[in-house]
Amino acid sequence: MKKKLLILATVVSLHAGEMAIDGYTGLTWQDNRDVVDNLVTYKKAYQYCQDLTLEGYSDWRVPTITELLTLVSYNKYKPAIIGGFNHVEDNFYWSSTPFKDDSTQNWGVDFRDGVSEPNGISYDRRVRCVRTTNPPKK
Repeated sequence: MKKKLLILATVVSLHAGEMAIDGYTGLTWQDNRDVVDNLVTYKKAYQYCQDLTLEGYSDWRVPTITELLTLVSYNKYKPAIIGGFNHVEDNFYWSSTPFKDDSTQNWGVDFRDGVSEPNGISYDRRVRCVRTTNPPKK
């Protein structure tokens, strides 16, 4: 696991303006001031990503829990996030993955410690939008 995180940290360091590109997963992540400034409910997070245009790209979305977990570095604390981002907040971030036992909750990641957990969709939390750049490398 440590080797994989090290590889991801190297790949995500490819930075393009307001975006961070992860060549390993094929994902491009939003990396502007909104990532740390915006506190929104899940519904508003979803709409925010749908409406987002960065560097000419408008195909942004809320990441799945699996995608969001690729950003976690369990070797770090406050924030527990891999390197390569300019805008980082050690707080809870939304995923688009619903919590199957309760439709009023979605999964997310708390980047203080990298723990994934469900959270009420009516709570104000942060969002880091994502878009698929290329298929993941195998």
